[in-house]
Amino acid sequence: MDLLVNGVSNPQAIDGGKPRFTWMFRDDRRGAMQTAYEILVASRPERLVAGKADYWDSGKVTSDKSTSVGYGGRPLPAATRFWWKVRIWDETGKASLYSAPAFFDMGLNQKGWTAHYIWDGADKANHFVYFRKRFVISNKPVLAKVYVTAINDYLLYCNGQLLGQGPARCDPYHYGQYNAYDVTKLLKPGTNVFAAVGHKAIPWSGNPNLKPAFLLEARFLYPDGSSSTIGTDESWKMLSPTAFIEADPTYFGSGRGNRAAIRFDSRREPVGWKNVGFDDSDWASPMVVNRSDYHLFAQKAPTERVQAALRPVSVTRTNGAWLVDFGQCINGWPKLTMRVNHPGDTVRVEYFQMIGERKPSGWDEYICHGGKETWDANFGRYTSFQTFRITGYAGKLSASDVSGMWAYGDADVTGRFRCSSDLLNDIYKMCERSARQSVQQGIISVDAQREQLPWLADAWSIANVLLYNHRNTTMIDKVVRDFAGEQMTNGYIRNVSPGHGFEGADGHGRIPEWAMYWPMLLWQQYLFSGDETLLREMAPRVALFLEWLKPFQDPETKLLNPLKMWRISDFAGGDMPGGGYNIATACQYYENLRIASRVFSVLGETNRSEDYLRQAESVKEGINTHLFNGRYYLARTDTSKMFPLASAWPLRFDIERAADKSKILAAVEKSGKPNIGGYGGDAFYSGMLNAGEGAYVVHDLARYRPMLDSNRTCWEQFGLGGEVNHAWTSYPGYLFQKYILGIQPTGGGFATFDIRPNISGLTFAEGAVPTVKGLITTGWKKHAAGKLSLSVHVPANTRATIYIPKLTQGDFTIMESGKILWPVASQVKYTGVMAVSEEETSIKCLVSAGDYRFSEALLNSK
Repeated sequence: MDLLVNGVSNPQAIDGGKPRFTWMFRDDRRGAMQTAYEILVASRPERLVAGKADYWDSGKVTSDKSTSVGYGGRPLPAATRFWWKVRIWDETGKASLYSAPAFFDMGLNQKGWTAHYIWDGADKANHFVYFRKRFVISNKPVLAKVYVTAINDYLLYCNGQLLGQGPARCDPYHYGQYNAYDVTKLLKPGTNVFAAVGHKAIPWSGNPNLKPAFLLEARFLYPDGSSSTIGTDESWKMLSPTAFIEADPTYFGSGRGNRAAIRFDSRREPVGWKNVGFDDSDWASPMVVNRSDYHLFAQKAPTERVQAALRPVSVTRTNGAWLVDFGQCINGWPKLTMRVNHPGDTVRVEYFQMIGERKPSGWDEYICHGGKETWDANFGRYTSFQTFRITGYAGKLSASDVSGMWAYGDADVTGRFRCSSDLLNDIYKMCERSARQSVQQGIISVDAQREQLPWLADAWSIANVLLYNHRNTTMIDKVVRDFAGEQMTNGYIRNVSPGHGFEGADGHGRIPEWAMYWPMLLWQQYLFSGDETLLREMAPRVALFLEWLKPFQDPETKLLNPLKMWRISDFAGGDMPGGGYNIATACQYYENLRIASRVFSVLGETNRSEDYLRQAESVKEGINTHLFNGRYYLARTDTSKMFPLASAWPLRFDIERAADKSKILAAVEKSGKPNIGGYGGDAFYSGMLNAGEGAYVVHDLARYRPMLDSNRTCWEQFGLGGEVNHAWTSYPGYLFQKYILGIQPTGGGFATFDIRPNISGLTFAEGAVPTVKGLITTGWKKHAAGKLSLSVHVPANTRATIYIPKLTQGDFTIMESGKILWPVASQVKYTGVMAVSEEETSIKCLVSAGDYRFSEALLNSK
């Protein structure tokens, strides 16, 4: 079995409270279901014995629940490792073997820290400080854990080895996240050392009032049961200034971003300062600083690290500079080896996101100390580049001397998609990669030329790509919680997190439509994680947010017009007019109300659920009454002009009346190529695919060709006017699996899901979606003579509703694994097949776990 705690395999630190256990068991038998489980939790693996587990033995619990099962044992001490395992009973009542043990580490409680925040007393932006602490241990610990954070950034080393960098991006004024590392294998009896680089960048809002600090606490457990603790305090050693040149920093992009040029003078770098043997006797002592109002939580985002060292595809000499091309635009930093430069030589690396020195994204400089030397420009933040322009480099630059260090949060990519269109295959690969590399201790859509901020509209597109392709869903958990923390007392959810400095006193900087992506993200996270705890925590915030929206609703039309705000997203980036009583805002409001109904239904609050559903239906009626002219949907109540994107919004959420769908689609197709801007494609393609117009979408996706033909990375818009490393156009990285393969969760943690493939416009498609219940795989293919084959793998402990598309309205037969499925008498049953019925465009088949192979053929076909 695969075991997760709070969504993570063997987490290094989780916050106090009740851990949540998830397990995935593999059983390919048809109908394989869990009917009961037993969880054991103990302080040591050898104590994981039924009836003797010293922290919790759940006993046999009759339930099919296998996601986010809450801990029910005695209190778990902080900073302690625990071991657990689980067994299940299947549908026949047979018990499985216990899983292999896994562990989870409790983190430090808010009041459990004994270390003190330290700094050098300076309070300025772009400031670096080096910290060191030597310590002696007489015995090797059986467990050694380090907990660390900084405001803003740190790089941490133990005995000269880089442990990691962080912390995750968060609100730097009120709360933060800390990282945890297991250093047991790195420590040795005798003298050891921690070394760190602390960095105060600037807040992502551009407001420099952030107070810098560094905090570390290490706890060691020895074989005899004794323990010791090391924490930051005045006994540490500190060096400031460092080798980083801080004066007159150059910032890149509008709003100053959070990316300043690195200027590093290697002549000032103390040789070996990260190692044990370095003499730090002349270093100063740091100051203890008060950050008692800063609350820390265990980091949920995956750890950011170098994922690959890419070699260039070409190195050329032009106009006195070396041009290094990596063939695609990535996020990261350079690693460069100099061999014959002299002391004091300045080597400058300029970054361009496209070949031909187009789309510059900043520069960094390195001052040499002479001889062979390597500059690894990792300072905890990335830049964006396809091409380096290197000046000041002495001698010939070879490809082996320069690398592009590709860095992003850890990803377990197990989703996939492949179809009969090479264009769509290339688009999918580019979009998945673009979304993945945007996980930089947060979901960051914009390249180093702009703010590098987590925005809600961007997060929606990127998060869905992550959910449909990555096994780890904790990044989206972090996003949901970060924005919940930004909720104002009146209920408004800020459109960016941190949101300080982006909204004027009059609220003009608020973007209500982006705020409406927050409930949508919450519900998606639940569907993929099955975490009811998250819903329970966030349900009051959903209700408060909808209360904030309510006064903007017209009591007669039920449409929404949030006045005096920044209405930039209701038109979704195209030429559709925004503001006013418009279709996009109304549709999102409908979906938010429908999500609130679903949330409270899961939580068992039936009356509230029904009330939100009634409100949603009234908005739906208002849309169809006041924004539909009989042929297509209007962008706003005060214009009759046809905008294809306006009609896609209702199609996205099944708002249209069934009798009107064909007229709407005809109007969209007649209107010609739509202007959908950048992220407007998410709404447009979702609507068209949801309406079954796969052939239209496949044809329209040719607009991605310029991205593929240039830097192979998603752009902000379908043209060079915006940023060219911007993942909010990465939505095909989930839309293909959701609609072309048709994989859509309908119950928390994929307990139930649909397979509703869209087969128009292609001849075959196949792929997979990772879930907490196992990998869902499906593939379909059109054959000659009017035949269709469809294969589906339904993981154990799930149920799927499979919609087999009708190839014709005439007579046809459907076989399943060689047996006739349709037409068939309703009382006939096959193993795993629970129900079969006919709908207008498909045969609906309800199945339990197992592998299914359907084949459809027209009768009397030749």
